[in-house]
Amino acid sequence: MMQRSVKVAISDDFLRCFAAIPQAKQKSVVKFVTRFRENPTSRGINYEKINDAADANMRSVRIDQDYRGIILKPDQGDVYCLLWVDKHDDAYDWARRHKVAIHPDAGNIQVFESSHLVAEAPAPAPKRTSLFGKLKDRELVRLGVPEELLPNVRAADSDETLDGLQAQLPADAWEYLFLYNAGESYEALIADRELPPKVDTADFSAALELNSTKRNFVVITEDSDLQALLSAPLAAWRVFLHPSQRKLVERDWNGPVRVLGGAGTGKTVAAMHRAVWLARNRYAGAEGKPILFATFTRTLAEDIRFQLAAIASPAEQALIDVVNVDQWAVGILKRFGYRPRLIFDERERRDAWQRAYTRKPDGVDFPNSFYHTEFERVVLAQGCETLEDYLKASRVGRGVSLTRAQRQLIWPVFAEYRGQLSAANLREPEEAYRDALAILKKEGAALGIRSMIIDETQDLSPAALALLRAAVPSGINDMFLVGDAHQRIYRHRVTLSKVGIDIRGRGRRLLVNYRTTDEIRKWATARLEGCSIDDLDGQADSLRGYKSLTHGPPPEAEPVTSRDTECAAILDALGRLGSEGVPESGICLVVRTNGEADEYSAWLARSGRVVRRLDRDTPDDQNVPGVRVATMHRVKGLEFDAVIIAGYRGPEQVAKSFAEEEDAGAYVDAITTERSLLHVAATRAKRFLMVRQLTLA
Repeated sequence: MMQRSVKVAISDDFLRCFAAIPQAKQKSVVKFVTRFRENPTSRGINYEKINDAADANMRSVRIDQDYRGIILKPDQGDVYCLLWVDKHDDAYDWARRHKVAIHPDAGNIQVFESSHLVAEAPAPAPKRTSLFGKLKDRELVRLGVPEELLPNVRAADSDETLDGLQAQLPADAWEYLFLYNAGESYEALIADRELPPKVDTADFSAALELNSTKRNFVVITEDSDLQALLSAPLAAWRVFLHPSQRKLVERDWNGPVRVLGGAGTGKTVAAMHRAVWLARNRYAGAEGKPILFATFTRTLAEDIRFQLAAIASPAEQALIDVVNVDQWAVGILKRFGYRPRLIFDERERRDAWQRAYTRKPDGVDFPNSFYHTEFERVVLAQGCETLEDYLKASRVGRGVSLTRAQRQLIWPVFAEYRGQLSAANLREPEEAYRDALAILKKEGAALGIRSMIIDETQDLSPAALALLRAAVPSGINDMFLVGDAHQRIYRHRVTLSKVGIDIRGRGRRLLVNYRTTDEIRKWATARLEGCSIDDLDGQADSLRGYKSLTHGPPPEAEPVTSRDTECAAILDALGRLGSEGVPESGICLVVRTNGEADEYSAWLARSGRVVRRLDRDTPDDQNVPGVRVATMHRVKGLEFDAVIIAGYRGPEQVAKSFAEEEDAGAYVDAITTERSLLHVAATRAKRFLMVRQLTLA
């Protein structure tokens, strides 16, 4: 067996190569890597020196007759890094073009193209200056640029030439150059960069322990780690956290933490790794499920359970309870004999409202939508149980003023609605949360929860968050909340401090979008222009500094005037994507409602396409073929190579049921929600976005 002092690390490049080779060959790679981890010095490894390799420490190893692996064996220490796997000639070609080195300032391991094979840096075009002309060579090196590639960086005089450097530079260096060019100051970037006081550029064992190295390399310590890693190599995020994410995840926090970030910045990834870190490092061997991972929808909870299984051992998973907040609250209520069931069926809710509207007062001319929204935004939100409560309630932002007498006149409508629910043994979820909170306080019940991870915080109501706060004792590592109000697709608004969640000094932000291209990010962000967005704690928020590090074609956003025209455009897009090698399972047709999802699914099937309809009970299993079809709400938390938004009539048209002059507050809120839904749907796409907005008469 391998000595404990030996370190075997696998790079993210190795995993990407592994994912791309035929499945039959993958079995040979798994067999080789298992044998290699057991004893990398074994004679059967078949090391071969690569005479013209750019790095003298690189060796090739025989996988089978056709495939070779490229391994780095530094002179110092028992360290082995698996860098690349490919067909014989392609693997050797990669070794000729790449070097591996420890950065002299940051101490992390970098992989980059050797300057002797990189095209000579062209002279800057006349009257065009370098993007980095204000930085000294020493400053560029501190940002991660290898010294031998400084001439090429100096020659970058446009966004296009900077993009061309991405394949040549180490990932961290290119990211910092991108952010500097996007407007971040050199001082801010250096402050963010981990720079240890002393670096030994020959000590690869120490370099593998740094967070800045762990974004690209993982050390394999057990065969189970290796099997889990190679069984799902495409999900690199499961192993390779960005340093900014790792800073949030791997530490003890003295109280609740709030993490904000735009779409694609890895908030949920960080939340999942946080749960696993706690299970592994703080609660190993504990009884019960000390960690609660809560999210708003049932489908997201199912997705997270599935993804956690890829990064956590069975023992660690057993310590984490992944819940949909509604179902979790119902469990608390049932435990104490609570009889009413929560109302989720919109038909039942509509029936109750229709009966309640019979109590509308004469002489007060409000549309039905006003009563529904007033109940949701004021009565429910502020826990008004009596007329006296309602008379004292704040209605700031509702857009329609009410006198005290008018409030008295319309209160019977709300009382009747509650009466209808009570007669049917039903209760609004928001009120059930308050009931559960009251039970916890009265009974002094201990639920055994010691740490809580909350995903999609922006979609949870104040009552839900107050209940979650009460369910975990205050203290170290008690709450870790992630969210983004720009992606609020339900109309709940919360101020964390008002529900007992104090995040002072513990608010953090993620800025880099790793999912979508910058072209898609800009389009999606523009949908929210002019909307008022909060930071989940009562202050205004913005997406300042939010960037994507990849580029692609601009979104194809065009209006269509008929269903036939739209369908032809969609089929054309599917054909183009197929010719570019995008699998149908990587494409999602996104629509606004479940009825439209059924309609488009049937149409695609009639057109000869295999269809996978994603509803609340259907997970997005990538092993199942077919074009995905889903609603804007359902795609929350998912990602695809390409997204086609179909049949959409625009936020104003969708929200037109709210008459601006009759209920201005509800209308504005509806517009913001629709824009957020559009933003969410667009940012599910990694590199291709098509929006076909219907403008039917």
